[in-house]
Amino acid sequence: MKKICFITTSRADFGTLNELIKEIVRKNSFSTQLIISGNHFSNIFGNTKKEIINKKNCLVKKVKVLSYNKNAQSVAISFSDCVNKFSKMLYKLKPNLFVVFGDRYEMLAAAISAYILRIPIIHIAGGEKTIGSIDDGFRHSISKLSNLHFPVERIYKNRLIQLGENPNTIFNFGSLNFSKIKNNNYLTKAQLEKKHNLKFYKKNLIITYHPDTVDDKKCLKNLSIVLHSLKKIKNTMMIITSPNADAQGVTMINYIKKYIKKNKLRNFLFFKSLGSQTYLSLLKFVDGVVGNSSSGLTEAPTFKIGTINIGDRQKGRLKAKSVIDCEPTKESINESINTLYSKDFQNILSKIDSPYGKGNATEKIMNVLRDSPIPKELKKEFYNL
Repeated sequence: MKKICFITTSRADFGTLNELIKEIVRKNSFSTQLIISGNHFSNIFGNTKKEIINKKNCLVKKVKVLSYNKNAQSVAISFSDCVNKFSKMLYKLKPNLFVVFGDRYEMLAAAISAYILRIPIIHIAGGEKTIGSIDDGFRHSISKLSNLHFPVERIYKNRLIQLGENPNTIFNFGSLNFSKIKNNNYLTKAQLEKKHNLKFYKKNLIITYHPDTVDDKKCLKNLSIVLHSLKKIKNTMMIITSPNADAQGVTMINYIKKYIKKNKLRNFLFFKSLGSQTYLSLLKFVDGVVGNSSSGLTEAPTFKIGTINIGDRQKGRLKAKSVIDCEPTKESINESINTLYSKDFQNILSKIDSPYGKGNATEKIMNVLRDSPIPKELKKEFYNL
């Protein structure tokens, strides 16, 4: 039986990959392996390894790496440690296929390790563009190391071809997020309030603001503007989730906590990690998503709620008409909040469709992985347009 290995380094990528892993295990198509690493071991980011450590019918291996995210140099040090430890684990596991998701630096380290060990790489969610994040370079580098590609939209498939990837190796089946949304065991409003000690207000928003990794010197300044702007909104519950573990990520977490405490903001609740079940459940009851998380583009439109997308971090990605782009200024954020709650904007939300597919990606990807022969020769020709 072919051995397939997945890697997860954060709450976000596991939430997306989990349905595919479960489907592969359920169909018994592969001997399945899962490497848990990165932020899953960090108390700062919720120690999320406990959510997946006992996954059934799947060989789970823990790889604890340095998780320094204070600045760019510390991220580079973490990257080198990832390559060192991922390569050792992959050498032991010897999978026939290695699945890498997205664009994090940890995923690039994993892909480099597999590439050097001559393990065929499957890349999910390549070809995307995020001008405001250094993840752009990580993502395209992973694609060049990979043998099969599963982008989430046709325009991303075309970009992979522009990068020289053979169209016969690229399968556009849409986003795995739809399976996650469809199969989630949703909590009621009362269950959410009891589980997380929160009280829904008349108005409710989820806020996730990640570091600007292209220009991280502006992170705290922009975060301060976002929090000051939200503080002025009355009668609204602000459910704040943790920033990513990028450079300045930990600094931003500490700033948020101190800001809430200093200003005695009872309507501001900060969570290290909500988990996929809770986060998706909350999307059913909030009015919108605020910040610069990709969730506002890929998941929020499915729930027919608006997104206020602040800054350039997601610049270049496909966006539904439910996404309101704004600058990290008080004036722009206030104007966007007013637009979000306007009658005209609320009226269009029910007609919104997500640009990221229709929800059958999980089974289609599994079928391709199951039926495709393992590449015997990993040399790749550069495909010319």
